[in-house]
Amino acid sequence: MFYKTSSEKFVIFAEADNGEIYKVPLEVPETPCYPLGIIANISRPVAVDYDPVEGKIYWTDVTLELLARAFPNGSSVEVIAYGNVTTPGGLAVDYVGRNIYWTDEGASRIEVARLDGSSRTSLITSSVVEPRAILLDIGER
Repeated sequence: MFYKTSSEKFVIFAEADNGEIYKVPLEVPETPCYPLGIIANISRPVAVDYDPVEGKIYWTDVTLELLARAFPNGSSVEVIAYGNVTTPGGLAVDYVGRNIYWTDEGASRIEVARLDGSSRTSLITSSVVEPRAILLDIGER
């Protein structure tokens, strides 16, 4: 995912095999990627997104069966969805509406919650089989 803050442009991605989330700065060509400092509540991240308002990284973890968030330096790690999470796959942060949406491939559903994990609700629980990814069109408001 490509992101831009007031001071930098970067790409972040999850690497499930080695349990890391990486950041690639785009300001200087040929800049190597590096793992973020997140070490708690992360084992096998498969999806990642960014909230430019608070500057936090969000991820799903299929081994720990949870959704979590933290600052890129690894501080303030918080689990925002745990329990009744089977195989969390894709996730998308609505930084305008302050919601997070995710797919649960194992439970065949799509869920939503506030960015802090409160007000969790299943949006789609039927007519969907093993959803793996999700994308939001936030658009201009």
